[in-house]
Amino acid sequence: MTQGRVRVMIVDDHEVVRKGLEAILRQCDDLEVVGVAVSGEQALRLVGSLDADVVLLDLKLPDMHGLDVIPELIQRGRQRPRVLVLTVQDDDEIVLRAVRGGADGYVLKQASKDELVGAIRRVASGGQFFDEVVVRAFLDEERRQQESQLLTERELEVVKLVASGMTNREIGEHLFLSADTVKAHLEAIYRKLGVADRAHAVAVAFRKGLVT
Repeated sequence: MTQGRVRVMIVDDHEVVRKGLEAILRQCDDLEVVGVAVSGEQALRLVGSLDADVVLLDLKLPDMHGLDVIPELIQRGRQRPRVLVLTVQDDDEIVLRAVRGGADGYVLKQASKDELVGAIRRVASGGQFFDEVVVRAFLDEERRQQESQLLTERELEVVKLVASGMTNREIGEHLFLSADTVKAHLEAIYRKLGVADRAHAVAVAFRKGLVT
């Protein structure tokens, strides 16, 4: 930081948003906008030379997804810049990928001015700031992981056979189960994995390592 001021780079392709953010940050004596970028590539080119303390990053950019920009920003800065995502995207998977990719904070664009400024100050000082949507996403993910661990041995057998491409009838014949019993096992699997169909169940099972 320069003389105690937090150096902020804004990455957003919407001019109105950028101007609005600059106006907000100019009102804060301890914050300084040192540059703006309208694309992921431009942000990556500028981050080292601008030596920003905090990168205020939108995820929806015209050339790259912000999720791909985050780790690159961290690597290219002369000092490790803190990355604060500012976006309208509240999808759980996007939230989790952003945080796991290295984001130090995640704020939705409907946040108040005070909340945004507080988030910038928090991450600049080495802390983290996450909107309640992030907390919810992590709690939901933790719940799903806990539930997936409760799959019985029979349910694990069933989901593995589903992943192999077997129909309910074929699974029943293989495991010597009735069609109704196979259906009941599948319904329990869907509930525990938080999914609604066979394809999603298989995808989640692969992701969680239940099927290899």
